[in-house]
Amino acid sequence: MPNIVHFGKYYYPEVGGIENVTLSLAEGAVRNGYSVSVICFQKTSGTKKEIIDGVRLTRVPIAKLIASQPLGFKYFLYCLLASRNADIIHLHVPNMLGALCALFIPRKTRLLVHWHSDVLNKGILGFILRPLESALLNRANKIVSTSQTYADESKTLAPFKEKIIVSSLGIPDANYNSTETQLPSALELKLRTRKIILGVGRLVPYKGFSVLIHAAQKLVDGSVVVIVGSGPLFQELQQEIIDLGVGDRVILTGKLDADTLEKLFKRAYLFCLTSISRAEAFGVVLLEAMSHGLPIVSSKIPGSGVTWVNQDGFSGISVPIGDAKAVADACNKILLDNNLRDRLSDGARKRFNLKLSEKGALKRMMIIYKDLLATK
Repeated sequence: MPNIVHFGKYYYPEVGGIENVTLSLAEGAVRNGYSVSVICFQKTSGTKKEIIDGVRLTRVPIAKLIASQPLGFKYFLYCLLASRNADIIHLHVPNMLGALCALFIPRKTRLLVHWHSDVLNKGILGFILRPLESALLNRANKIVSTSQTYADESKTLAPFKEKIIVSSLGIPDANYNSTETQLPSALELKLRTRKIILGVGRLVPYKGFSVLIHAAQKLVDGSVVVIVGSGPLFQELQQEIIDLGVGDRVILTGKLDADTLEKLFKRAYLFCLTSISRAEAFGVVLLEAMSHGLPIVSSKIPGSGVTWVNQDGFSGISVPIGDAKAVADACNKILLDNNLRDRLSDGARKRFNLKLSEKGALKRMMIIYKDLLATK
């Protein structure tokens, strides 16, 4: 039984784009007959070993956090130990320490680098990481890019095009068996029968939630923006809502449990992603929205896979980066035209089923694993 070891930053129940992908691929490989381990960090003290759905997990504490990059000697140690009996190391990047660990794995072990995003806007840290990235990509047997657009535009990946395999991400389909949409009472009272424009993500600069808040000033009556997520900009965004006088039109919920978030996806009228840089490399959250049949309004981010995920005019509407008026106009267009909303909703579901499902993503990854194992 071939042994695959994932080097990741975090793993479920931590949630996020890369975490969700790691979970899906790890559990999917187990179902396909592989032995799978994951080395990751946890935000609590101590080291924890457990098996969840056949995946062997080693969670280690963070010793230091630098520019969102967790570091710790135990992570390095457990990665090295796990790599000794691994057939494939599946490294998810950006992950500074994971990249360093990958340089010390046995030469016989295949290294698959899953390139979720370039390291962007990290200042001196990004400069320091360049030699490490170059060494890592030289060592890699194969590099997975999540879209052809990102592969073509990444300056870091440019010298290694012969190693690149484009394989789009995929997630499990939405749970259509449940029809329960009643939200917690406090949130239900605020939303009532209003048309929900949903945004989900960490409250960090590149997500561009300020743009969505400004757009709320120009949205038609009867609509409400709901932004779900936590992060360092929470207080700043809350103050911006007050300063713009849109407290009746924008709700910052903070982090929500999975059940409440699922109900919001079911209740939403459309989904909005206003990210402003290539740090938004793919937009995994778009897949969740599209699995629910939500029309998408998203930024035209040069060199990002977002414009490939959301096809303008088919699954949603693309708008210029940072243009709050364009965001509002696109949202209003969908809010006021039921036929357009239905057409884009149908397109989102079709796009998800055709290109963005978990089943398709797993099938592509199993082929990559098989090909790697077949090489000497």
